[in-house]
Amino acid sequence: MHMHAYTFLGVLFVASTTQAQIADFDTLPEGSPATVIVDGGLTFSNMVNGLGGTPNFTIEQADATLTGLAGFTSPMTLTFGGYSPGPDAAFTRCISFEITPAGTMDACTLELYTLASYGGNSITLEALAGTTVVASHTVPAQGGWTVAHTTLTVSGAQFDRLVVRGSGPTDMGAFFGVVDHVVVTGGGGGGAQRFCAGDGLDTSHTTRCPCTNFGALGHGCANSVQAGGANLDLGGDPANDNVVLDGSDMPATVSCIYLQGDALADAVFGDGVRCTGGTLIRLRTKQNVNGSSRFPDATDTVTLSQRGSVTPGSGVRRYYQTYYRNSAPMWCPPDTFNVTNGWSVDW
Repeated sequence: MHMHAYTFLGVLFVASTTQAQIADFDTLPEGSPATVIVDGGLTFSNMVNGLGGTPNFTIEQADATLTGLAGFTSPMTLTFGGYSPGPDAAFTRCISFEITPAGTMDACTLELYTLASYGGNSITLEALAGTTVVASHTVPAQGGWTVAHTTLTVSGAQFDRLVVRGSGPTDMGAFFGVVDHVVVTGGGGGGAQRFCAGDGLDTSHTTRCPCTNFGALGHGCANSVQAGGANLDLGGDPANDNVVLDGSDMPATVSCIYLQGDALADAVFGDGVRCTGGTLIRLRTKQNVNGSSRFPDATDTVTLSQRGSVTPGSGVRRYYQTYYRNSAPMWCPPDTFNVTNGWSVDW
């Protein structure tokens, strides 16, 4: 079990969001060395690896190494310096780097994969407003020769810059890794809110995870493969009718159902908690790839509002969660399904 430390200044889970900036690096060619990398509206810069000079980021193909691990979106990742051509990943040395979103935002999740790092060191995701750290999430660096996956998460305070920073007694705090699926949300006009987290801290509901299987901050209740629980992110703007639901950290290849409701609920639902109620619409069934899927995606011919029979600009409120299979009967028995956190959207 990994110990996770969260620090927040401000109010938890009331920040509104109608924008998402998502960097998956999958449209960038392998290699592409540069001191600054821009993808999905996010700028990655100011990398320090402790080896002197001005190091480059590189794009690293990693599907042979990371396929099957939660959070990975095949095939490309971001790494720090050299890379291994082809589908096997090289885990390169880093001490710190910065991420700058387009505008002021209020939440970030980042998938970090490390190998042979120093066990006494730590890795922290810091959210800053100017030069002030307003939120942070620290995890221990993982040693050994098995790839370790960690989701770094900050939320609940407005920021304009993010820093990923290694620290500790060994080798200037260095770690060895690659980064994927960086999602930064916020900055909108109040059209959507994250709610119904299964982390034991969210006050938007009273029902607790049925097996005290609390997830990571803002996520759903823990599942059998992800101690942090599955995560539902939301991007786009209701006014522009381009809202996208982005599910991750579910079991690797299971099917899931994106749900819409027109009222609140507050009840145990399988191994999780469902807060989406009223008249339920099964928006779409999706097959997860590496535990992730989206609705709508490139294969869909309707928008979220069209499938949910709502009109942008009408002011109606709808609630969204994603239900998924978790076929592990000895995990939080007897049920074999779970659910993500939720989002409310004012159309």
